[in-house]
Amino acid sequence: MSPEVLRLAALFEEVLQALAEVPLAELVAGRALPEPSAALVEHLRAHRATLAGWLRSPGCAEALCVRLARWLWSRNQYVRLDRAALTAACARAASELADELAGEPDAKDMSERLVRTGQELQARVAALVRAGGGKTDVVCSEYAVTLQRDALGLGDAPLTAPVLDVGCGRSAGFVRALRAEGVAATGLDREAPEDVALVGDWLTFPFGQDRWGTIVSHQAFSLHFVHQHLAQGPEAFAYARVYMAMLRSLKPGGRLVYVPGLPFVESMLPAKTYRCTKVPLPEAMLTEAVHALERAAGFELAYAAHVERLV
Repeated sequence: MSPEVLRLAALFEEVLQALAEVPLAELVAGRALPEPSAALVEHLRAHRATLAGWLRSPGCAEALCVRLARWLWSRNQYVRLDRAALTAACARAASELADELAGEPDAKDMSERLVRTGQELQARVAALVRAGGGKTDVVCSEYAVTLQRDALGLGDAPLTAPVLDVGCGRSAGFVRALRAEGVAATGLDREAPEDVALVGDWLTFPFGQDRWGTIVSHQAFSLHFVHQHLAQGPEAFAYARVYMAMLRSLKPGGRLVYVPGLPFVESMLPAKTYRCTKVPLPEAMLTEAVHALERAAGFELAYAAHVERLV
């Protein structure tokens, strides 16, 4: 990328950072966006030809889609995004902005055009967020490797390789720690770092058959499964199918390890094929937030499940 494009990307990033404290529900409802910064306006005016060409390129739409999706997921980890539709919305907004750069707009005119383009993109994205069920903030966090081991009830015990960390996060810290110990490990996440993990959606990922020695998922797949189960929508059935696909992908003797627990599905596993062991969360992790989640769900959640494939 040219220096002009890199600078534009940094200025767009500042726009997203400025929205960090605005509740997602307000943005979806159409809350007015902040006025464009003078730096953004002047940069667009000063490099019209170079930036217009990039704004019309497929690479621009994809880059905008990736960054916007990441920002939306940071606000609500459960929102399901139609990536093709989001990319199309970004492409349309970028193309409209490129058109606005034609001629020689003064600062006031350029600012007004930016506001108009931003409002139109906001409306399109809001529609996608509503369709994806993510109208409010549900923040996703990453956790220290030692905390993940404790929560999953793994302690210092070695894990049977190969290991797959489902929902490994942007840092894939657990995967990196396992690799540092000499364990063959891979992560899976929609924002996964490609050097140690696979970028993908766990609802469509081909887990395979007799492939993994251990699959782990710390407050990722099962937390989303609980959310969908309580919502009683079609996504709950999709999660149930993927859950069984993960179990089938284990080698005989392999384990699927996750937290929180899923008692509503674990109770239906055939005892001749799978054995489920519940490992209580450490006392220090039994916070009021955990108890509140259990009360809301109406069933026990505060344990790590170790589901072993017997045959």
